[in-house]
Parts: sequence; structure tokens; C-alpha cells
Amino acid sequence: MPRPLRIRQYEFPYSVTTRCNNKEFYLQNNFAYRVFETVFKKLKNCTKDSTDPIPKYQFEIHHLEVMSNHYHLILSVSAETPIDLLMQQINSMVARILNKFLKRTGHFWEGRYKSKILNSLDYLQRSIAYVYQNPLKAKITKELFRSARSTIRFYWKGFLPWWVTPDPFFSSVSPTAWKKVLENLILKPDQIS
Repeated sequence: MPRPLRIRQYEFPYSVTTRCNNKEFYLQNNFAYRVFETVFKKLKNCTKDSTDPIPKYQFEIHHLEVMSNHYHLILSVSAETPIDLLMQQINSMVARILNKFLKRTGHFWEGRYKSKILNSLDYLQRSIAYVYQNPLKAKITKELFRSARSTIRFYWKGFLPWWVTPDPFFSSVSPTAWKKVLENLILKPDQIS
């Protein structure tokens, strides 16, 4: 049976997940998060050529959570940089760096990335909550809002690094209110098991 075709769209953000091969814990080191930051910065700084300052890859990173054997990403893409092209770049660059760091060879990722189109504000909010609740549910951390493996700490402080862009939900809220929004969105008692 052939793989299902990817839906290319540019209006709504995507929620993306990619798992390590054989569910191995290749991402458990904090270095893994820094690799993602480095890759995003490189892709955002990459131009079409030395005479053309226009970025080669046009996309926005909204949220990132790096777990021990997978990661969650909420991002927006453009007609110039469709989701399949961007994810191929991100996953191949991260795999090369981490394979070298871990002194290993072979497949790093288990199959293709999984993506969902977040085509409503409610769906986007639930996806943000799910992404950031993941370490709590997995009992990886109790310091959720200060996690060194997540972009949540930037939203918590109300200041984003240049490579992170607020999603449509957070961009409608003042950065001074992000902390309260996160508390309400993520720490709802019925959402934490």
C-alpha cells in the first residue's frame, strides 16, 4: 500500500512529531535540544545564494519540546518552503549532528514524521497544551516552565529568541500575559493525569 500523500497548505500551523529509530533514547541529553536550536538558526540564516539576501527557507518555529525518544514541534511553513521539504532538512541535519555526537551510524529516525494541520484556534490551543504537558505526563520534569529542553521557558519569561515566532494564538496575547495563559492552558487539573 503506498504512503498517503502529504497535504501541503500554508494557512494554518502544523503539529509535527518524529520518533527515534526503535524508540531509542537518543534525545535524552540536553545537547539534543541545542542541536535543534542550531539547526533552526542555520536554516533561517541560509540564503538562496551569496548575492541574494532572501532566505532560502521561509518558515516559523512556534513551539518545540524535545523528549527522550521523540520531539514535538508546532510550526508554520510557506509556499516557498513546504512542510515536506522543511522536515526533510530539519530531520536530516539533526540526525547527522546527533549521530556524530553519539558516535553512531545508521537510521536515526523511525520512519516519516507525523503531522497534523491545526486548522482551528481550539485545535491549536489543545496541541500546545499537549506538547508542553508531555514531560509532566512522562514524569521527565517537575520544572516544566524552566525546562532547558523546551521553548516553554521563553513564553514563560515573555521574551522569545529571534528564531521563535508566536503562533496565531500567542500573537493575539500580550507577552506580559503569556505566563498566565500558559498556566491556564497547561495546568488545567482535568488535563494532567
